[in-house]
Amino acid sequence: MTTPKSETEDPTRKCTLTKHSYHDYAYVIEAEIEEIVGSESQSTGVKKSRRGPRGGVTTPFPEKLHALLEAHQYPHIISWQSHGRCFILRKPQDFLCGVMPKYFKQTKLTSFQRQLNLYGFKRITSGPDKGAYYHELFLRGKPSLCSRMIRIR
Repeated sequence: MTTPKSETEDPTRKCTLTKHSYHDYAYVIEAEIEEIVGSESQSTGVKKSRRGPRGGVTTPFPEKLHALLEAHQYPHIISWQSHGRCFILRKPQDFLCGVMPKYFKQTKLTSFQRQLNLYGFKRITSGPDKGAYYHELFLRGKPSLCSRMIRIR
């Protein structure tokens, strides 16, 4: 018995799948977030973010970035994607010269990308959102979730 062509594997076509868990906080109300994030951090051993007299920056990077995107001042340079779950840097050179000095202390694009990586943002490498960055706690219209993002040392 022969197998139909659609069910056989094509050795010339490579498909890469990335395994990760993603919790969609877009439809979760504020009261439920503490319960969800709290239980996830207990099960994974992740410490809660600590704010207080130990130093640090006045406004953390994710909150600055969220404020920048919510202001809609530079939609041709950096903006949310239509669904609001990721953002895209459309014109990196314009962002570097015109936007970054106003919002961030970094002067190099690689430093900005490093901050994204340290806060756990992932870059989308294929599909309609290719080149965009996402984080499950970084959503349009939900700035309070940014305070739950933890910087990796």
